[in-house]
Amino acid sequence: MFPNSSNIGLKEWAVTSSALGRGEQIFMLRKGGIREDGRHFNIEHELFFLYPGLFHEGELLLKKEKKGLLAEMTNMDFSKEIKLSVFCELVETIEISEEHHLRALDAFHIWSKEFSVKRFKWKPKQPLKLMIIRAYRLNSPVTLTVDETYAGCKSWVDLINKIDLSDVTPAMSDAEFDAQVSNIHEALAA
Repeated sequence: MFPNSSNIGLKEWAVTSSALGRGEQIFMLRKGGIREDGRHFNIEHELFFLYPGLFHEGELLLKKEKKGLLAEMTNMDFSKEIKLSVFCELVETIEISEEHHLRALDAFHIWSKEFSVKRFKWKPKQPLKLMIIRAYRLNSPVTLTVDETYAGCKSWVDLINKIDLSDVTPAMSDAEFDAQVSNIHEALAA
């Protein structure tokens, strides 16, 4: 299935990481980062931990009914320690190059329309990567001290320590996950 341990992290908004870990959604949207090679996001790994972080404008980025998720992040300081609690397997990548496809995904995520459109319209000639993720919760989350090599606006992080993967639980059952993937494909095809 996957290895016994990993030291690969993908930076993601802590609220999204939490939603993926609870099975509230099964994908991420990516284009690139300021410090990415050529400012393009490249999928370098198919198995990775979600490395949680914050967005300053958080409340504006969530659907009205999901704004309560920010309360979980109120006292978090990601500058000294991070808690790894979600491990992911990349199942599929779909390139989104038309805004109506993005709108078709609205029912399948926690973000506001402004968030997804903002991601879509940044570097408009470059397609948005819809990364369908199979998420697993670590039954015993691991807290790591933040190393200076983790800093900056980059997507991928090589963690100093390998984290054990022997005790994980899928965020949703196989049947639920397969149904969600099928529903996403149907929405994009409509």
